[in-house]
Amino acid sequence: MNTLHIRKVAVLGAGVMGAQIAAHLVNANVETLLFELPAKEGDPNGNVNKALDGLKKLDPAPISSPARVSYIEAANYEQHLEKLRGCDLIIEAIAERIDWKSDLYRKVAPFVNANAIFATNTSGLSINTLAEAFPENLRHRFCGIHFFNPPRYMHLVELIPCKGTEAALLDELETFLVSTLGKGVVRAKDTPNFIANRIGVFSMLATKHHAAAFDLGFDMVDALTGRYLGRPKSATFRTLDVVGLDVFAHVVNTMRENLSEDPWHKHFELPGWFQYLVDQGSLGQKTKRGIYQKIGKEIHVLDLHTREYKLSDAKVDDGVKDILRERDWSKKLAGLRSNPHPQAQFLWATFRDVFHYCALHLGDIANNARDLDFAVRWGFGWDSGPFEIWQAAGWQQVAGWISADIAAGKAMANMPLPAWSTDPTRTGVHTPQGSFAPSPPTPLPQAGEGGAQRREREPQYQPRSQLPVYRRQIYPDRLLGETRHYGETIFETDEVRLWHTGDTIAILSFKTKMHTVSNEVLDGILRAVNEAEAHFSALILWQSEPPFSAGANLLQLMQGVQETPDTGMFGKLKGAVNRIKYTAAGGGGMGDLFNAATGNVPKVEAVVAKFQQTSMRLKYAQIPTIAAVDGLALGGGCEFSIHCSRIVATLESYIGLVEVGVGLLPAGGGCKEMAQRASQEAQRYAIDNRVDIFPFVRRYFQNIAMGEVAKSAELAREMGYLRPSDRIVLNRFELLHIAKEEAKALNATAYRPPLHQRQIAVAGRTGIATLKAAMLNMREGGFISEHDFNIGCRVAETLCGGDVEAGSMVDEDWLLDLERRNFMELLATEKTQARIEHMLKNGKPLRN
Repeated sequence: MNTLHIRKVAVLGAGVMGAQIAAHLVNANVETLLFELPAKEGDPNGNVNKALDGLKKLDPAPISSPARVSYIEAANYEQHLEKLRGCDLIIEAIAERIDWKSDLYRKVAPFVNANAIFATNTSGLSINTLAEAFPENLRHRFCGIHFFNPPRYMHLVELIPCKGTEAALLDELETFLVSTLGKGVVRAKDTPNFIANRIGVFSMLATKHHAAAFDLGFDMVDALTGRYLGRPKSATFRTLDVVGLDVFAHVVNTMRENLSEDPWHKHFELPGWFQYLVDQGSLGQKTKRGIYQKIGKEIHVLDLHTREYKLSDAKVDDGVKDILRERDWSKKLAGLRSNPHPQAQFLWATFRDVFHYCALHLGDIANNARDLDFAVRWGFGWDSGPFEIWQAAGWQQVAGWISADIAAGKAMANMPLPAWSTDPTRTGVHTPQGSFAPSPPTPLPQAGEGGAQRREREPQYQPRSQLPVYRRQIYPDRLLGETRHYGETIFETDEVRLWHTGDTIAILSFKTKMHTVSNEVLDGILRAVNEAEAHFSALILWQSEPPFSAGANLLQLMQGVQETPDTGMFGKLKGAVNRIKYTAAGGGGMGDLFNAATGNVPKVEAVVAKFQQTSMRLKYAQIPTIAAVDGLALGGGCEFSIHCSRIVATLESYIGLVEVGVGLLPAGGGCKEMAQRASQEAQRYAIDNRVDIFPFVRRYFQNIAMGEVAKSAELAREMGYLRPSDRIVLNRFELLHIAKEEAKALNATAYRPPLHQRQIAVAGRTGIATLKAAMLNMREGGFISEHDFNIGCRVAETLCGGDVEAGSMVDEDWLLDLERRNFMELLATEKTQARIEHMLKNGKPLRN
């Protein structure tokens, strides 16, 4: 069989899921057609075009840049079925009706080429039943491919074969999903709702059942079942509102209709209040009202007793809160089980029944415990899967508690735990060798098993997939029980670690909270560049977990200007921070800091100069420097990345120069680099050697003065933070591999750093005046404050090269000096001090 290359994809159905799947395909540069029924009037593609317009309005955005919507080709079933012949993958995503899907299959089957894959995005209907409506000669190329909503952001895709699906086809499809679309793939069995929805929905039903038993309101349940348990902030009932009560009802109905033998079947019912909301059209977020309703700026919640909305004011009991703050799962679950408070008993009961359900059904729905845990983590946003929590809490202890509650009649189902889970020698289900598989190897094809090459499987513990695509994940998503070794250390301090994986590429990782940049991090980067130049072929800045860097930690950076720990600036600063933390008034707060700062100007300026020096070392190092960016790259994190030889960024990288939020401007080389890029761009687009720099400066000025953060790596490229040569990666677990490959490619062409640019054309005083005039209008209109205007003027002065003629040539040092001077002068103002103090105290910016 020839290797499959997925070049073009068709999505059938332009509803909520279909349109967003198409959007994510073009996020990944995959040529995509989106089909829908023809419009009854006007343009036959009217229905599709309406869906495409809707993509631009959704929040969070399903598309990495609004401009990318135009790459989705609109099509309808009456005019364009012939176009299906050129598609390598066809994804059906119409409504969850077997009869409708079957009719569509019969309609499109004559146009499906013999080498294409046809996949349904059903969230829980039988894949084998759906396959029966597909021509027998094509059935071997049919399967389920279940994306989770929203497809851009949710990592999970469940891959479900039918009885005749070719094993090699599944391997090829998994490779495409993992590397091209950036997904985490779990192979599921053809059972109702597959894995993630089966467990996730049961967890919600168990939560609902016990909330009623302990008389807890919706908002109280959400206060207990969100971040305290390592789950999304939307917790349980807010999640229902986001998903849609009608959608949830459909999933529960699928379980009720198809799982009549399930011991928990009687609980697959929706309560009266649920049907009441659906009948009222209160379906959640999409109808502006569901279990919750936002009235003005206030959140109101449905009162179960009165069926009226009331102000949400749930308060977790202090004793229960203390238990929930415990990080050790053994102590947390023991505390909940032993505490008589209804909130604690509710949580233990929910955990118990979810563990019970997972243990009993593991062999029915999944190939191993790893697949179940990853499905729940990736599909529902849990930090840890059910089995991971059970194992972390002490397998035997928890199994004993569950069995005791079953015997006492407290559990939702009176079924004993399966024998494998109560084996007295068992300490868990995840080990370094693999994860527990409770039944003999399934005949269904597994990841990496292509036809005759199917390997012999371990009957009890299954290792991770051996598909070649996973070799690109040097450090895949970690599972409890697995060991992880981050290479060999070159040097390590309290703030950074430089290491390697046995090759010639050095990797620098930060150890600070949120990977913020302190004075010691600056020292570490400078030392790492020196070490890499002396002994390695490249340097990569990479973090084992996002974010890349939340920017300069002002408090830590100011340690560099201390005189002594107690009497110098840091001692005063520490006292100020303590007052901010522990007193309502905040005392003198940052005033102490800035009184000290203004008395130590040369030392403060030296720290800023070191920041600039660090950025310049990254830019002009004799070896390639690669910023491997994932998540936030703000302020100083952004400045480091834009100075590296290359940025390799995940799609979900949020990059920006945000210093104006604390009343400052970028002074780690950020303004300088943007001014330099504006000059280079202007000269590329010069007409008859006439260079108009201002339009290019204005774009960067708007980014910096407004503190704009790109909401994707693609938008960061459009904003100028990423260059055309920088790379965007869809799967964050491939980031380090691709960064290494990029370093090797640069060295393959005998890498040399850029030459120092000594002729940077600037917009000068004319550009400054133009930007000031625009800001004056905004100030007069009340859109910005006087201090905003002051900050903006200093950003303008720096980006435009200062008080010089338009078109004057300056060098990088000139621009760095402007950055540093304006930073220092802003630092000395009372209003900037107030902004920093407010940020430290409240975690959000102050407008003054």
